[in-house]
Amino acid sequence: MPNSAHLHLILNHFPIIGTVIVILVLGYAVYANDERIKKLGMFLFVFIGLITLPVFFTGGKAAGIVKGNEGITEENIEPHEEYAKISMISMEIVTAISLVSLVLYRKQKPVPVYFGVILLILILIINLMMIYTGHLGGKISHGGVM
Repeated sequence: MPNSAHLHLILNHFPIIGTVIVILVLGYAVYANDERIKKLGMFLFVFIGLITLPVFFTGGKAAGIVKGNEGITEENIEPHEEYAKISMISMEIVTAISLVSLVLYRKQKPVPVYFGVILLILILIINLMMIYTGHLGGKISHGGVM
């Protein structure tokens, strides 16, 4: 059974890669003005947002496990934790927007193009935040490479 550090390292790729997939899906949906694919993009983002929660909550326990281990740069843990909190809160706010939108635009009600564009921009910002969070995390054990 994997410990918190293993789970954190396994799951932490989902918010980064998942948001790229959502950007591609939602970008195509907005370009093609395809309602079903817009809603698919919003659903996928909600899914990625939910996966982000265990990534964040396993982080503190993972830090406790790796502190003091050889090859760990402990001074990089705190900046990663602080930015991860900001990124997670931002992710969950946009996840909530996507979830509410799925409810508001359910069935035959179309998602306005402007809303799809705004959501796409927000998700792009979230993706950049997640990439930077991952970069800071990588500096904890790959400090010489990062």
